[in-house]
Amino acid sequence: MMRHKIAILSDIHGNLTALRHVLKDAKAEHATEYWFLGDLMTPGPGTNTLFKLLNSLNLKVFIRGNWDDLVLTILNGDTKYLNYDSPGYIHVAKMDQYISQSLAEPYFEQLQQSKMSQFLEINGLKIQITHNVLEKNFGHQLLPYEDQHNFDDLIVDPNVDIAVYGHTHHQLMRTTRKEQIIINPGAIGQPYTEWKKFANDLRAEYALLDIDDKGYANVSFKRVSYDIKDELNLAKINHLPYYELYDELLHTGIARTHEFDILKKYNDMYNYRDQVIEFVEKVNAEKLT
Repeated sequence: MMRHKIAILSDIHGNLTALRHVLKDAKAEHATEYWFLGDLMTPGPGTNTLFKLLNSLNLKVFIRGNWDDLVLTILNGDTKYLNYDSPGYIHVAKMDQYISQSLAEPYFEQLQQSKMSQFLEINGLKIQITHNVLEKNFGHQLLPYEDQHNFDDLIVDPNVDIAVYGHTHHQLMRTTRKEQIIINPGAIGQPYTEWKKFANDLRAEYALLDIDDKGYANVSFKRVSYDIKDELNLAKINHLPYYELYDELLHTGIARTHEFDILKKYNDMYNYRDQVIEFVEKVNAEKLT
């Protein structure tokens, strides 16, 4: 049986510089294949090049995350979340407008065709791969400190040996009560922890899963340094919306995505609301013709 050394990547969130350094590290570790668990773009500046880098690999898994869904919802002209009075909606729509200005059609279609889950069998091991839980790629039920039954419920097929998920931005290995293995590789673009002594370590995260002829051999959790200045320079050159918040995120790990007062401040400062109304109405009109 072939030995598989799998680089598990998740939650890039537009951070092209971090992804480049992670892939360099994974190649040095002799990764034989790659799995991507979702949330490719936003709030960082990366768009087409993220797809190009991933597609250049032996990419066996490409999962759609919750932020990928938000990108697709607005760019498809779906109005179910439309609310011009919500600073959060303006934020998402403005980032989607930024993405739409460069995203090539084949990559949009790749995102559109991606699934929320995938099942593989490798050297006799059955593996379940999701962004969050099987039928919902959002929610907080799989944060590391949540109840054991949430992790037991993650695995829907009792014959699954290993479950892999992303979304929570925390590296994790634990088991179900039956001792099926559960792995989260952490986040490439937005690592996060509440523990203050660890919170300043904002290196990009990923995991290496080693499966040999006997089955599960090892999992190692990796952290990779990169120059934040390079990423912020890329963001500035590409006129990234909410640049100030991205700068704060990369330096502190604090995301302001759900802090509506702060989002409103920047929406008002840069007139994002009017820009979003014009953009969304244009997208919706095009979808109707």
